[in-house]
Amino acid sequence: MSDSGGDSGGDDPEITIDARRFVGAWTNAVRVNAQLDEFTIDFVRMDPVQPRGMVVARVTGSPPFLRKFIDELEQVWQDWVWGSSPPETREP
Repeated sequence: MSDSGGDSGGDDPEITIDARRFVGAWTNAVRVNAQLDEFTIDFVRMDPVQPRGMVVARVTGSPPFLRKFIDELEQVWQDWVWGSSPPETREP
């Protein structure tokens, strides 16, 4: 599921988020750990002065989930690159 609409073709399920998590978390680093049957992604906020950081979110998922995540992230990235580039450099 992405803000770009996704490709489910049907009705998307209603997704809710509680108020404490609504603002999200700033991250400027990521660490990924792979096991045979799962991947764990730690989103980290690194201190700009000291060599330390704090995990602000951790997501663990199966290999098929991670493949879907990568595919959706790639699509959103391509859309962002297209929209942020000067119009004269865009190819139709």
